[in-house]
Amino acid sequence: MPRDVDDAAHIVVVIRRYIHAHPDAADTIDGIRRWWLLPVLQDESRELVADALESLVQEGVMRQVTQEDGRVIYSSARRPA
Repeated sequence: MPRDVDDAAHIVVVIRRYIHAHPDAADTIDGIRRWWLLPVLQDESRELVADALESLVQEGVMRQVTQEDGRVIYSSARRPA
């Protein structure tokens, strides 16, 4: 399995743990990279984090909402809208 697939899978696990511990959390990709990920993962590319988030959105674990200014905010799908 390629390294980036392993890294994306690891990011998925870390984000799942984060939203389990912080069910009301919501942030952009950059905020998630900075605040939600372990320090060793914070330097992973935006694209890799976006892939992990898209996977979680497809699974129904996360949702994404595009703000009027174009920013995309991710949050737990279990969080009230």
